[in-house]
Amino acid sequence: MCGRASQAEIKAYQDKIYRWLHPEAFEPRRNLRPTEPAWIVARHPDGKINTVEARWWCQWDNTYSWEAKYPTFNARVETMKDRKLWQDLLQKGKRCIFPVDSFYEWPVKGRGIPPVEVFVKDKEPFALAGLWSTWHENGQPRYSFASFTTDPNEFMKPLHEKAMPVVLSGPDEQKLWLLEGDIDVLRPYEGEMEFEQLPDTLEHLYPEENRKY
Repeated sequence: MCGRASQAEIKAYQDKIYRWLHPEAFEPRRNLRPTEPAWIVARHPDGKINTVEARWWCQWDNTYSWEAKYPTFNARVETMKDRKLWQDLLQKGKRCIFPVDSFYEWPVKGRGIPPVEVFVKDKEPFALAGLWSTWHENGQPRYSFASFTTDPNEFMKPLHEKAMPVVLSGPDEQKLWLLEGDIDVLRPYEGEMEFEQLPDTLEHLYPEENRKY
């Protein structure tokens, strides 16, 4: 997964994503990038589940500064238990799901080359599995998160030969991850997928989102 996603269809999320609560400040985005704020459904260590705004670049838990030195917006399933950052969050039960409409890949690499947009069947909204942490800004707690990646399925291999995001197959798998921490759901997606070749770059298609956070 290259690290771009769309989070725009909030009304559809309410029907398809487990315990999605409508945040009043929700802003539809079609070109979400790492380090930027997104909305996630977070499971807290006490079992509470709520919808929170979080930056897509996971920080060490309870840190008092923001750092983007190392890429921590994706957590690789196959090596998650080898990295202390992910071990710590797994042990604390800080699991989350990331509701999206689609994500983007660049089968042909190069500056200025348009990506393809990847959907599940019928372009239904879906959820990616992830982990979240807390960091502090001016003394106030903030959220950050990472989405899981795993080996690509047969559909994804021509688009990205090394990895794909962990797509949870509907509310049942979302519950298994959020409530139970069932790692068996962290696998290549087995459902149908589709993609569309975009006519231009994301920055040209959605220029209103080119601001920096």
